[in-house]
Amino acid sequence: MEASPPEPPDDAAGGEQPDAPAAGPGPQTAEQAGIATHDVNPHERIDGLRAWLAQVDRKLGVRTYAFAAASVLALAAAAVAIVFALQLQDDSATKEDLSGLRSQLGVVEEEATQAAREDVQSLSDRLDSLESEVASLGQDQSTTSDELQVVQDDIDDLRSDIQELDQAGDGSGSGGVSP
Repeated sequence: MEASPPEPPDDAAGGEQPDAPAAGPGPQTAEQAGIATHDVNPHERIDGLRAWLAQVDRKLGVRTYAFAAASVLALAAAAVAIVFALQLQDDSATKEDLSGLRSQLGVVEEEATQAAREDVQSLSDRLDSLESEVASLGQDQSTTSDELQVVQDDIDDLRSDIQELDQAGDGSGSGGVSP
């Protein structure tokens, strides 16, 4: 609980003291509160004031310490912000850096385009080569198929000739035995 110094009576109403206790939450004198008053020793009163001043001094000391700590933290944050700003300024790119990067990017883009064109041409040449091989194989297959058909026709002709000979040989009386 805080000790507070006694407050002087309210002289705003013409210097008269009210007879009834005050209804509000404001401070009351010992008489208004119904407490028996006695003469206060001036040493006790001074001791009370000293206690009150010591309490105020402690509160002021704590507030001063808190304010000093907040000030130190604010200064540290400001210093860090300045260091970051300077570092960011040093790390930032200039127009010359950007134009250099653009020219390098242009060179890389041209090289990549040329390499892609060469790859496409190589693939196109390989595809043409494969198409010609497939066409050649298709032609060879057609030729082979025609040759096979001729051989099959020759076999059929030979079978029919053999059959005719067998029929002609049976009629001449050779007994069906062929040499």
